[in-house]
Amino acid sequence: MLLLTERHSLFLHFTTLLLHFADKAMCYFIGFFCISAVVGYQTIDINPGFNMIAFNFQPLDGTENVSIQDFVSNKDALVAGTSAASSDQIQVWDGSKFSVYFYRAYKAKNPNMFTDGPAWVSTSAASTPTTATVPRGSGVWFARPDSASAGSITVSGAINAASKTHNIAAGFNMISSAFPVAMPLNNGPIDWATCGAVAGTSAASSDQIQLWDGSKFSVYFYRAYKAKNPNMFTDGPAWVNTSAASTPTTDTIPAGKGFWYARPSSSAAGTLVETSPLATPAAE
Repeated sequence: MLLLTERHSLFLHFTTLLLHFADKAMCYFIGFFCISAVVGYQTIDINPGFNMIAFNFQPLDGTENVSIQDFVSNKDALVAGTSAASSDQIQVWDGSKFSVYFYRAYKAKNPNMFTDGPAWVSTSAASTPTTATVPRGSGVWFARPDSASAGSITVSGAINAASKTHNIAAGFNMISSAFPVAMPLNNGPIDWATCGAVAGTSAASSDQIQLWDGSKFSVYFYRAYKAKNPNMFTDGPAWVNTSAASTPTTDTIPAGKGFWYARPSSSAAGTLVETSPLATPAAE
């Protein structure tokens, strides 16, 4: 759920999204600077095991890098422990490996234990709260111990209504929408063809989107248009589900969800420009 504070309202009308500002954007004073920002929050369900979630809010100071330490607002909903195995984890993919952070518990009775918590720490530097950040528009794994209960986390911050450029390398990229709303795969905020998405006649030869539902991936590929052969796909290029590859999908990436964007290893790196589905507030 997304809630915009003060005089800002988000209206959803089935497949049409309109963000309407009844008045001006909220104004925050930081030093001598006035920053206009729409502020909101989103509740994300977290189940035991792996959850792929989105970083789509940003700090109020206008930067796009989100602090892992401050990402979750309701910290009492987090599972803290003395090791990664007994704690909530955030796993950030850099294109070749994961950086792993866990929510380390405070232990006041033992001076040899962690005394700065509870706080997020890196597994590579577990004695000190991390200062790491994650760019807006990233997807991450949020892993909860299997022995823990399901729950929900609240993420909040400023909503940036500017377009977002995603860098896409050959191989696997973990990204998300840069906006806290659902993203249609077709006819949505990304003009895939113009952005150079790799289209092919099979999943192996195409860009893929892999969406985790908690137990399995739904896999989509960017299917190429083949006009000369009536037996080939004629509605493309378009995203199709591998389980129904003859028809463009109407599926969306749910709000708050991250996903894998996989590019064939033989293809060149590129960028995807995500146009904001949110209206920019009018100048005062």
